[in-house]
Amino acid sequence: MGTYFEWVADLDATEADAPELGRRVVDALVARGVLLREVSPGAALGGVGHLPGPAWADTIAGSGSGSSLGTASGSVSGSVSGETPWGMAVTVDREVYDGGQGGVEAVTCPRCSVRRSFFGPPEEFGPTCSDEDGLRWFYDAAATWRDGGAADLECRACGAAAPVAEWSADDAALSCLGFTFWGWDELRPEAIGWIADATGGHRIVRGSGKV
Repeated sequence: MGTYFEWVADLDATEADAPELGRRVVDALVARGVLLREVSPGAALGGVGHLPGPAWADTIAGSGSGSSLGTASGSVSGSVSGETPWGMAVTVDREVYDGGQGGVEAVTCPRCSVRRSFFGPPEEFGPTCSDEDGLRWFYDAAATWRDGGAADLECRACGAAAPVAEWSADDAALSCLGFTFWGWDELRPEAIGWIADATGGHRIVRGSGKV
């Protein structure tokens, strides 16, 4: 079984401006009827979150609710799964966002743009089809950053070292502002756009996972 989630992370938010930006995003989604202002421990896994509003299905890809897209008064036709989600949790602190299993596919050096894959065929990655040392290399640095420290990663292609938060990761992100949609189906691109607009046009990335 397990619990599925969608996450959205702001790559440009700083620790200082994350709380205000988080409030702006919540305000925007409440105004659209996607969320309720109310928070509840039943809306998030391991914390509190905002409960879904009457127009939550406007955020779901393939929900068939396009006629009411972006309106708080539109009728809810249901998500792909047909189930009402839990809610959305806001994190205004350093966090590592990924699929929940610690298996980021690859990272790309911010200096030379060379991509380092962590998974592949056995002839390249051995019987586990994974680069366990590489995964530890990335996640150890990411954990140091998350806990308030500074950590650089040295690129084996160009030899340059750069802060781990500057590296781009496939289906993962290090961010000071993130939104986790618990029990939500895949988010529409329009919903990601609403969040980006509320942050003033910051770079926004998304992913999904299971715990």
